[in-house]
Amino acid sequence: MKNLPLLHWHSMFMGVALLASGRSKDARKRNGACIVSPDNKISGVGYNGLPRGCDDNDEQYWQDDDTDPLNSRHSYIVHAEQNAILNCTTLPLHGSTIYATQYPCPKCVQSIIQVGIKRVVYLDKKTHQERINGASEKMLADAGVEIASLQELHPESADWSGELAQFIENSTDKKTTS
Repeated sequence: MKNLPLLHWHSMFMGVALLASGRSKDARKRNGACIVSPDNKISGVGYNGLPRGCDDNDEQYWQDDDTDPLNSRHSYIVHAEQNAILNCTTLPLHGSTIYATQYPCPKCVQSIIQVGIKRVVYLDKKTHQERINGASEKMLADAGVEIASLQELHPESADWSGELAQFIENSTDKKTTS
């Protein structure tokens, strides 16, 4: 009998990103990220949330008026990719891969490129953000950073990750209703 792992590496690392997303307090969209060295060791994990010291119960941080930076959660939230980089336990990150539950925005891509991450694997992509995604794609291509959807890279891992994401979302829904 041959001993085989239950999970593919892609499933494991996207699973860690998804589990991290469960720590986010952003009810609109919970995201997670996991950075992995070339030899498959986790270097950092993060989720989208407020900076340390900011009160999660302050409603102003969670407002959705994007026309007013003072009342837009986008002014305050640290994205999962940035948190994963900031939470790194191992440096440098040259040649690493970042697994992200969401296609990275241009600000996150800037950080990804600057620390030397060479591959981005994402689970979901907001297709309605075509221009924002285009800016990210341009920078990644120009910097020679590979980007791939988990679905393209390893469909079985994408299916498993989709089931885990649904489980986490259902768990979160139950928590807020009880």
